[in-house]
Amino acid sequence: MTAMTAGPVHATAPRRLASISRLHVANPMPTLVLPWLITAAIFAINLAIWLMVANAAGGVDNLEPDAFAYNGGISWIVFFMTVVAVQAMSLTFRFALGFSVTRRDYYLGTAIYFVALALIYSTGIAAFAVVERATDGWGLGAAFFAPWGLASKPIALVWLLYFMALLLFLFLGAAVATVWVRWGAYGLYAFFIGLAFLLVGGAWLVTVTDSWGDVGQFFVTTPLAQLALWTAPVTLACAVLGYVFLRRATVRG
Repeated sequence: MTAMTAGPVHATAPRRLASISRLHVANPMPTLVLPWLITAAIFAINLAIWLMVANAAGGVDNLEPDAFAYNGGISWIVFFMTVVAVQAMSLTFRFALGFSVTRRDYYLGTAIYFVALALIYSTGIAAFAVVERATDGWGLGAAFFAPWGLASKPIALVWLLYFMALLLFLFLGAAVATVWVRWGAYGLYAFFIGLAFLLVGGAWLVTVTDSWGDVGQFFVTTPLAQLALWTAPVTLACAVLGYVFLRRATVRG
């Protein structure tokens, strides 16, 4: 936090943004430590279950080839990035404004940190996926870090999928956090109710136009890399929405 006291108002723009990004690392537990600890615990539990099943079956050779290849354990971290973003902003917004940091600089510096988080986590998961392949699924033919057919895909594609998904949920969390700091609990109620209406309304529109077949065909025929990149407009919309909300946010006592 000492970087913030060095006079962010008079520093150059890159230094101001770097100081704000470093502010989020002052307490690394919520954003850099806890997600990995929980991931390690989930992986350990899955590994223990796989070993018990393999032992009960009399060995891995007696199991179906893909018995442990369809695991959704790692998906938790993608959704948890929304919580990470909310925690990061709620813990630092008031402190940063206390040092005369503008809302614009705070949001841009925080956005840079979120992009860095997406890079760190996607690269880490992809690295574990490489180890997973090298060990033949931890000796069990399992797929935890690259499940649901991703084990046969290029590592670059695995990385891209995680990076874009993590980025999406981080900036969704940024939008949620800015709603909280500006309007409090009632703002969050309105936000999630509005989001629910939007999702249900979209599903209703697809239903009344009898387009579920087309939707399914789109996801089946579109390459995974393109599907990942299709999240970019939604991520950008969440990022812009968060900035618009934060511009007039007041510091809560």
